[in-house]
Amino acid sequence: MEYNKEFNEDDLNVAGYSKVEINNWNAFKRRYADKPDFEFDLSSYADVIENKGIFYAFINKEKKVKAIYISTKEDMVFSCTERLLSDSIADDPAVEKMDEFVKFLVARRASYYKTGKGCFMGEELPELKQKSEGFNVAMAIVFAIIYSMIFSQAMDGPSGIGVGISLGVCMGFCFAKHSYIYEAPKEEETGG
Repeated sequence: MEYNKEFNEDDLNVAGYSKVEINNWNAFKRRYADKPDFEFDLSSYADVIENKGIFYAFINKEKKVKAIYISTKEDMVFSCTERLLSDSIADDPAVEKMDEFVKFLVARRASYYKTGKGCFMGEELPELKQKSEGFNVAMAIVFAIIYSMIFSQAMDGPSGIGVGISLGVCMGFCFAKHSYIYEAPKEEETGG
């Protein structure tokens, strides 16, 4: 993690793995309950989900769960204090990238709250700031065309085109690109 260096979420992707956010046990059980590559008892972590915790799982191309990170929330502190890894990746450099991704996810979740703090394995995370480009012109145009076609047929006329364009503009804002930066800790002034 580098301070004051701009990055985007795609920079953190781990080659060969997809990340799954688990905040619903039933959906996870249906897709992955029989696929962890290590001992993992879902029922022993039910309280984490009930208390607004989130699990982050990394899944390889063979659809095997290779790592699970357990993130908890207590007051305004968001922490990841437990990581379960498959023995097959314990010494893999990809684990370091997974750690960086989860640090980002925990810090981003904490940044949604004015007094939120993030921690990863006992280490307090720096404050994460988000920058937005504000508007994605390409997505606005695509959605304006799609919505205009749909609404002009449904509303029989030009008023549907106006609705389509308005919704397209809204989608341009929804698909704005974001970048992030970890702020360096502020140096405390020393008295002299």
